[in-house]
Amino acid sequence: MLHLNPMPTHKARTPWFPTYPYAAALYSVLPGVPVQATRTLEQAVGARMGTAANPVDWSRPDEWIEARLKGEARELARHIWEGTGGRVNPRYTAGSLLLARNHALLQNVGGVYALTGAGEAFVRGDADLIRVVDEGEGIPQVLAALAGFESATRKELLPGWVEALGGDSRSENTLSGLLYDRLVNLVDRGLVERVGSRKYTLTDAGRAYLGQVAPQEVSGRHKLDEAAREYRAGQRARLRELLGKMHPYRFEHLIRELLAEMGYEDAVVTKQSGDKGIDVVATAKFGITTVKEVVQVKRVPGNTGRTVIDQLRGVLPLHGAIRGTVITLGTFAAGAKEVAVHVGAAPITLIDGETLIDLLIEHEVGVTPRRVEIYEVEEAFFSPEPLTGEGDEA
Repeated sequence: MLHLNPMPTHKARTPWFPTYPYAAALYSVLPGVPVQATRTLEQAVGARMGTAANPVDWSRPDEWIEARLKGEARELARHIWEGTGGRVNPRYTAGSLLLARNHALLQNVGGVYALTGAGEAFVRGDADLIRVVDEGEGIPQVLAALAGFESATRKELLPGWVEALGGDSRSENTLSGLLYDRLVNLVDRGLVERVGSRKYTLTDAGRAYLGQVAPQEVSGRHKLDEAAREYRAGQRARLRELLGKMHPYRFEHLIRELLAEMGYEDAVVTKQSGDKGIDVVATAKFGITTVKEVVQVKRVPGNTGRTVIDQLRGVLPLHGAIRGTVITLGTFAAGAKEVAVHVGAAPITLIDGETLIDLLIEHEVGVTPRRVEIYEVEEAFFSPEPLTGEGDEA
C-alpha cells in the first residue's frame, strides 16, 4: 500500500483537468522523452494554429501531424499518437502535464521524463493514489454538491462546490470551467451520469465513493444535502401529480405565467374555441427583434407524435407567428423530435413534462423556495492553544 502525504483538500488546482485514463495513457509513453521536446511540440502547435482560410482540424492527428509539424515536434507527436493507440491527441497534453506537475507524477531525470512512484501507481490505477489526487482537486466536494440534487446543472452546482472548497477568489467563469472538467472526469469514471445535455446526477457508485472520500465537514453537509435532495424529489413528484389534475384552462394560464416569468411579453391565453389549437400567444424578444410565438399545451401524460407538430406549424401564419412551442406533461415520439427543427420550416420547440417541471422550479412559478439556516462551529475560535505572546492560564 502506498503511504503518501496527501495534497491539501479544498483545492481545484489543475486547469484543463483530464480524464484519468487519458492522462495515464500519456504518462505511459513519456518515460525517456526529453522534457524539452514537449515544450518544443507545444510551441510548434501554437505557431501553426491555422487561419480562417486554412483552418486546422485538430481532431485528425493523422493529418495535421504530417502537414503541420516537422523535426523533433513531429517525431514526438507521432510517438504520443501512435504509442497510445490513438488515444491521446498530441494537441491536448497541457492539462495532463499540469496534473503530473501538481501531483509529482513525472520527474526530470537527466533531462528526460521518468515516472515517479506516484506516477507508476497512477498509471496502474491504484485506488489510494487516485484518492489522493481526487482530494487535491476538489473531487469530493463536487460529489457532495451534486448529492444535494436529484439532478443539477453546472450553474446550480457551482455555488455549493465553491463553498465546500472553502471559497475561491478566482472568477466565476474560471471556476465554472474547472467544475466542468471535473464533471467530465467523473462521468468517465461512472461516478456521475449525464441527464440530457445540461444536467448531471450522482450514480450509486458515486454515492458510495463519496462516503469513502468526503472530509468530515463535507460529510456533514452531505447528510444535510441528502435530506434536502429527498425532500425536493418528494415535492417534484407532488408537482407532477398536481399538474396532471389541473383543469385544462387553469393549466394554460399557468403556462402563460411561466412564459411571462421567462421574459416573454404580451403573453395571453386564447379563447377556448376558434383558436385553431393554439392555447397561448406571446412575443419573444431577441435583442432589438421581437418574434410572435404560439404555444399549444397538451396536458396529457402520453407520447405526443409528429401530427401535432405538423398541425401547429400549419397554423402559424394564421397568428402571424414564425415559431411555435408544444408543451406536454408526457414525452415526444422520435418522429416529433425529428421534424421539430427542419431545414426550411418554422422551428417548433418541444417541452416535455420533466423539462416543464424544471422550468417551473427554475422560475419559481407555482413553487416557493424555502431557506433553512444552519450553523457551523468555527473550531479554531475555541483553540486550547494560548494566544500569540500569552502564557499559559494562570
